[in-house]
Amino acid sequence: MDSILSQSRAEEIAAVVELPDSLIESVAQWTYGLFGPAVDLFESFAESQFPQVTMWIQQLDGRRHPFASKLPLLNFWYVIFSLLCYFGGTILLLLTAKIIGKGKYRMLVALHNLFLFSLSLYMSFGIMVSARAAKFSLWNNPAGTSNADWRVTKLVWLFYVSKIPEWMDTFVMCLKQNTRQITFLHLYHHSTIFFIWYICCCMAPGGEAYWSAMVNSSVHVVMYGYYFLTAVFEEGKVRRFLNRFKFFITKGQMLQFAINCLQSVYDLYIIPQKSLNYDVRLLQLLFWYMISLLVLFGNFLLRAPRSRSEEKEENILRYKEYLKKTLRNGELGDKTLLVKPAVELRNSPRFENPKKYKKNS
Repeated sequence: MDSILSQSRAEEIAAVVELPDSLIESVAQWTYGLFGPAVDLFESFAESQFPQVTMWIQQLDGRRHPFASKLPLLNFWYVIFSLLCYFGGTILLLLTAKIIGKGKYRMLVALHNLFLFSLSLYMSFGIMVSARAAKFSLWNNPAGTSNADWRVTKLVWLFYVSKIPEWMDTFVMCLKQNTRQITFLHLYHHSTIFFIWYICCCMAPGGEAYWSAMVNSSVHVVMYGYYFLTAVFEEGKVRRFLNRFKFFITKGQMLQFAINCLQSVYDLYIIPQKSLNYDVRLLQLLFWYMISLLVLFGNFLLRAPRSRSEEKEENILRYKEYLKKTLRNGELGDKTLLVKPAVELRNSPRFENPKKYKKNS
């Protein structure tokens, strides 16, 4: 590893890219000032209605890592309130999307994806050099309390918080009325990962947690970079070129799940349990969560070719019906009525082989 990045050089870079404590404090003050009164009211109501949950929270608080008390947004009821806002916002947008209208959200989508691309790039690089500076091995790292561990912990916490702006993915789908994309897999992944990283940041925010956060951020660099480019290039040759890589994004996500699963297997079953430096419960949670995502994403990939074929066939039928209607109404004089649908189909990511269709028809 020294030949790639020396220990001293990693420490220098880690100090430069370290997430400032003042920024974390500002986030805490800003979020509490904005949502604090509403969340406090919700917390008081929830504690009175669900005393058993309150007891579980107290048990979790008893096992909190020392760094957890220094990090904001790690209150259980804040997490539940955030998730309720996510699901509530999704339902509200689904119900009102047709009233609002599809509109043009190209700039919003581009800026959203550019922001998450930049944030993911910062987190993946920052976690990598900070872990190197903290003298982490590949796997089986303890959640320590040194200054070097604090650097890693802050970036892992930022990764946890970054799951909130990722919910904008769902809201954009609602606004664009792409309801077919809002699947159980999509909602399950976006909601559960936020809750799981809350537990992780409470119990052991450093150590082995660095690996999943770093790998996932790296995958998101590619994913949100791809989404940004597709938002900029909505049609044309560049878009058709980008469409070739669409399913590689999903396969890349599955690869990271498999690697994370391998990490948990290594820690739980390969190394001697006496030598294990991380919380075994979190490793078990990681294993089963990765299995669930592999199953759901695998099912999505198996069904995708059929869905794409059905969509393509539907587009062809719609185009033929449009041509028949145009001919029947004697509207041949306006060539744009015939050309425009063909151009839209040809540039559509759902219609990948217009030449083949032209030849067959």
